[in-house]
Amino acid sequence: MDEIKETKEITAVEESTESKENNEAVSMEAQAENKTSEKNAFELDDSILSNREELEKVMEAIIYVEGSVPISRLRTLFKCENSDIRNYIESINAKYRSANSAIEILEVGDSIIMTIIPSTFGTLSAIYDKKRKKKISKAMLQTLSIIAYKQPLTKAEIDDIRQSDSGYHLRALMEDGFITWKGRKDYLDKRQTYGTTDKFLIHFGINSLDDLPKLRELKDLEFNKND
Repeated sequence: MDEIKETKEITAVEESTESKENNEAVSMEAQAENKTSEKNAFELDDSILSNREELEKVMEAIIYVEGSVPISRLRTLFKCENSDIRNYIESINAKYRSANSAIEILEVGDSIIMTIIPSTFGTLSAIYDKKRKKKISKAMLQTLSIIAYKQPLTKAEIDDIRQSDSGYHLRALMEDGFITWKGRKDYLDKRQTYGTTDKFLIHFGINSLDDLPKLRELKDLEFNKND
């Protein structure tokens, strides 16, 4: 009887935690939608859009301020196509290279990010004495792999594939920034789904999920490398 009682208590705690996570997700989604709506409501002056030099300056400034900007947002703001954005970014990066700058702008997933060139990583790591993160467990890597290849997935679907509870691993991967909520499965199913983030792509050195290796090759990836 005690074991049954304890099992019920654990289940209740897990359900409460998942419910809390879902409520937080709804709140985050609403805030994100409001922010996106507010941002997209603004329109750039034609004098900027018609002057390439000024356009690139504004685009560079937006990426600098926001750090990571969805390509769709830049496309809406600057009233252009993805190929145009890539041309503008290449032009900005060319200026950085000619000035021997440590900054560069990259396209990662569906976003444009501002970062530093790889050759500076080692020096910065030494300056800031950044501690190496603990190694990821096989179970956590398994959870991440399932999400990467089959996203979006609910916790129940991940548990079913792994034949084990993934609550701890999901929370840890969320805290490390490798996965995030991706919305509801469908209108009737209120459970949140999980998917990978841009940080996941950057860590593995790939530009999009289309660049993921075959499943059998995943074990050869070096997940626990220095950041």
